[in-house]
This record gives sequence, C-alpha cells and structure tokens, in this order.
Amino acid sequence: MMFFYPHLVDLAELGEGPINLDMKPPSGIGGQDPRKHASVQVGQRNVELAAEAIGRKAQELLASLPEKHRSST
Repeated sequence: MMFFYPHLVDLAELGEGPINLDMKPPSGIGGQDPRKHASVQVGQRNVELAAEAIGRKAQELLASLPEKHRSST
C-alpha cells in the first residue's frame, strides 16, 4: 500500500501496543512490525519481486503448453 497509495497509509492507526504478526484474524499482518520496517522502498521491492516471480511462472506455464496452444493470435 505504501508503494502504490502512500497517501492512504497511516501507520499510526496500528497503535503502539503489540501486533499479532502471525497472519491470523483479525490482524492479517505477517512478517516484521510495519510500524518499524514498512516504507515505500520496501513496498517497491516486494512488488518487483512478486512481478518477477509471476512472470517466471507465466513463462513456465506457457512453455508447458503444446506448441499449437502457445500463440496469442
């Protein structure tokens, strides 16, 4: 969110108390405490890594198709 829509992010809304970082409801936050570690740069890096992984998987899936099904026309 900080990379795509930084104007919509208010980390102060997370408060100052402990955060459930195990991805379980109701928090749904995993990894490191975003109040200390989130930034536009971290968001950009995560988006780039995800885009690269999605691109690799798409190429892998396309390569697994029979030749006659690989054309986009």
